[in-house]
Amino acid sequence: MEVEQINSINNQLQDLALRSAELRRYL
Repeated sequence: MEVEQINSINNQLQDLALRSAELRRYL
């Protein structure tokens, strides 16, 4: 895997984690 791919995947995972944490706060 290329470093750029890994970085973009990590960014997506962090984004999802933040969003799910915010959603849990509202639920």
